[in-house]
Amino acid sequence: MQCDACRREAVVYQPYSGKHLCPVHFLKDFEAKAKHAIRSHGWLRPGDHIAVALSGDAASAALLFFLAKLTAARRDIRLSAITIDTGMSGSPAIAQAGAMAAACSVEWHCGSFAERYGMTIDEMVQKNGPDTARRSCRVLLCDLLGEIAEAHGATRCAFATTVDETAGDFFSSLLSGKVERTLFPAGVTGKTRIPAIRPFMDIPAPEVIRYAELCCGKYGTWDALLPGPCAGQDSLAADAQAALDMYSDRHPAAKFALANLAGTLAGIAAARGMTPSCPVCGEPIDGGECNACGIRRDVTRGTLL
Repeated sequence: MQCDACRREAVVYQPYSGKHLCPVHFLKDFEAKAKHAIRSHGWLRPGDHIAVALSGDAASAALLFFLAKLTAARRDIRLSAITIDTGMSGSPAIAQAGAMAAACSVEWHCGSFAERYGMTIDEMVQKNGPDTARRSCRVLLCDLLGEIAEAHGATRCAFATTVDETAGDFFSSLLSGKVERTLFPAGVTGKTRIPAIRPFMDIPAPEVIRYAELCCGKYGTWDALLPGPCAGQDSLAADAQAALDMYSDRHPAAKFALANLAGTLAGIAAARGMTPSCPVCGEPIDGGECNACGIRRDVTRGTLL
């Protein structure tokens, strides 16, 4: 199949646009979308220090490469990478993340659950069960990432969140009745309150993986989108994600519509002061005690770990 913009062989098909794109025009299209997201949200400003959450998979490698390319000529922007070793078996090699940071010529910082909390995520699963470990992992991971970012003077943290993730989270939260999570604008990292940026928020996961293959392949063999250390869903969320994926096969724009709706509702809630968040750490709450603060308290007391 030929590229719709030239006569080269196409390597990507976009079902939502109907376009076939060659490597040259795909990269232009991909980077234009990421740049538009950054411009529209004002995510890069003079004096910023952007810390990229580099997990070692294809998406985070693609994000680091893109931001390094984007800021290469900007002396007023500093870029670094942070990797958190949760101790989960089968997770991407820490050394590979470090190699990617070195290839992009950025500072690389590494944190460890074992060193910070005295226990790996695998040990947390064995002791407390997968559900408790999963809920705790998200909070502890963001906290440790935020601590390291703050210690090195980062002003923003960058995540390789795709439109698939945003739409999937919104859809499952909506069906489960957790309205507070559909209204909460996920814009900060951990209790240090460092703003988060997501340049790939309008890009499908398969295109992010393809970008990594084209741009980062010479730096290593990258796993596609591995389940993160906090991954895992209850039956309702898993069924919701499966239903959304099936529906999107017939209606390719569905995930974009859901992601846009999630962003619109979050903006309205924030503008009207409706965002139900914890006054201490800013995490979303649905009345009662903040779950994130409860996890941190239990970790401090040693009752969780």
